[in-house]
Amino acid sequence: AGIEGEELAAVGIATQRETTLLWDAATGEPVDRAIVWQDRRTTDRIEALDDDERALIRERTGLAPDAYFSATKLEWLLDRDRRRERAAAGELRAGTVDAWLLARLTGAHVTDPTNASRTMLFDVEDCAWDDELLDLFSVPRACLPTVRPSSVATPYGHTDPDGAFGARVPVTGALGDQQAALFGQACFEAGEAKNTYGTGSFLLTNTGTEPARSEHGLLTTVAYQLADEAPRYALEGSIFVTGAALDWLAAVGVVESAAATAAPARAVDSP
Repeated sequence: AGIEGEELAAVGIATQRETTLLWDAATGEPVDRAIVWQDRRTTDRIEALDDDERALIRERTGLAPDAYFSATKLEWLLDRDRRRERAAAGELRAGTVDAWLLARLTGAHVTDPTNASRTMLFDVEDCAWDDELLDLFSVPRACLPTVRPSSVATPYGHTDPDGAFGARVPVTGALGDQQAALFGQACFEAGEAKNTYGTGSFLLTNTGTEPARSEHGLLTTVAYQLADEAPRYALEGSIFVTGAALDWLAAVGVVESAAATAAPARAVDSP
């Protein structure tokens, strides 16, 4: 933007949601590679859940049990090298990308409800970490971030004057990327919706201050929470592979590049 750090009133971040990291509380260094939201390595763990466990997940989180969400990713990361013991002792911290960036920017270990609601460890109605789900996936509460509203009057923390911004700037906002798109499109009233086309496709509809439950495969999620206000909820339809399919077509040689799919797509008559 061609401005100095001192000119920034505040910083807010929008990030990938379910991507999961584990890092050393003392040094801030990651102890393993992040597991990205598309990663399917924990599918067998999800398939091993019994009916009661699946029902518990749906009831508490509003999510369909899936390797897409953070819980089994974090369980996988903690299953190695005595990490679970270290996490229980407060030596390791865990979180989604927002929590990682907030820790790097401010030193605070915090997240917001939009990201927390994508972990499969969060009670979507109480807006709190759920002890039964933490037990189910063997995640120590001590390693999880504090959940604060998506936009806050008292900052999560301040950036380091010697860091990237070159100034002490308050960090006051965090949202998962799809909820940020809903908010950015000014979908503030129940019934207003947005659709995003990217690596995947995500349709979110604001449902107001009460979480709506779907009988047709949609996810119940937190849309956003402003400071000193009740959370707003959304129903979400998620398609994990959209733009990524075009990259795959290029990788296997069906088309020269993702961009090369534009011409045949435009040639199709719209219904």
